[in-house]
Amino acid sequence: MMMLLPFVLVAFQAAEAPPPPESSMGAYRLPYGDATRVKVFDDTRTHRPRARIDLFGVGGPKPYRIVAAASGRVMAIQDSYGERQTGRPASECRNNFVWIAHPNGEWTGYSHMARGSVTGTAKLRVGQKVRAGQLIGIEGDVGCAMLNHLHFEVAAPDPANPVDAGGFLTDNEGGKRNREPRFCGIERTIDKDEEHIAGRCNHTLAG
Repeated sequence: MMMLLPFVLVAFQAAEAPPPPESSMGAYRLPYGDATRVKVFDDTRTHRPRARIDLFGVGGPKPYRIVAAASGRVMAIQDSYGERQTGRPASECRNNFVWIAHPNGEWTGYSHMARGSVTGTAKLRVGQKVRAGQLIGIEGDVGCAMLNHLHFEVAAPDPANPVDAGGFLTDNEGGKRNREPRFCGIERTIDKDEEHIAGRCNHTLAG
């Protein structure tokens, strides 16, 4: 005689999506030179890891100039790499980057810029003060990059140990230190595949 085991229905609950990042305290300009048409390759929801954005120039003066999203002080620079390394884990990529600290306590990060464009073309140095819209480098594809673009992020870093030698935020599991960038002139979060024109902000950073 065949025995039948009792059939138990198990409710599988779908994994909950992580909460959206907090909005930035400040409103920033799009980090490209004035009159550059910029397309959103990934927004804070589609980017992996989450809570960062990828942008690339699609129109306007070339080469595409990366500029400071707000006034602040340069805190970290890596400018010596020149190789695209698509397919490697992010932790193994050798990437160019700049981090700028702003008076409201937030930092902005800029990655993948062309070799030599930060310290050479823009003549930036750690400790230097920069103004909003000031050239900080040229759009590139250095590091883990599929195309010329800018990886941009806003964060509230750990004051004691903000970023590591690779330019990554420390103590940032799940992107908890990243913020959803608010951009002046855009009254909402930006979304993948949108296009916007970079230009000056008409107000100073909040915070």
